[in-house]
Amino acid sequence: MTLARQHYQAAAWIAVAYIAIQSFQWYVFSVSPPEGSADATLLTGPSSLELARAGAMLASFFGLAYLYLVVCASNLARAPIASVAAFLGLFVFCLLEVVLRSVELFWATLHLSDAYAAASLAQRTAILDTHATFYAVQSAVYFPLGLVQLIGSALLAITLRGPWSGIARFAFGFNAARLALRMFDAYVLGPKFDALYDVLYLPMVYVVFGGIAVWLWRMARATPPERAT
Repeated sequence: MTLARQHYQAAAWIAVAYIAIQSFQWYVFSVSPPEGSADATLLTGPSSLELARAGAMLASFFGLAYLYLVVCASNLARAPIASVAAFLGLFVFCLLEVVLRSVELFWATLHLSDAYAAASLAQRTAILDTHATFYAVQSAVYFPLGLVQLIGSALLAITLRGPWSGIARFAFGFNAARLALRMFDAYVLGPKFDALYDVLYLPMVYVVFGGIAVWLWRMARATPPERAT
């Protein structure tokens, strides 16, 4: 399937924007006070920086769905089954992220904070239980979320071909390996390497999405412009 140059360019800018958003998230985490108890978190409510971070991350997954569509569509003629399967997996990943982050932002953060501030002591206990339940469920949902992203990334790492495709294959292969190690640590070992992962997370985002952005720009340059009719 031949895509117009503009699709590759738009997807490349989305990859760059995602790196910028992840960098902003790292900055917000670095300047925010250490996370306290759920009681203190709900009483103080979210800061403006935290709301901006959460909103930007939520919006980023709509863009990532388009990026993955462009990547998979570019590979459709060479590996149709793998490309469709990869897109389905990556689309489900984006969909789950949108659902989880929407519920976290609008309900767990904004609604529960307001409800907690106005609640009686007995009601606050129930709200704290609800708050804890949400984050326990969120942690469990991250298993299928990570698994479908891993599968989609692995399929693209194996099947992508074309100009400069080695860059994209490395980026998606690196992402699949990152996810496999992360899931093994989180769901098999314990987790035991959270602190190390937190340090390495942003550099790994640069490696994965920087590589994808470079490949998309190369694809855009290699694609002839559409002729006016």
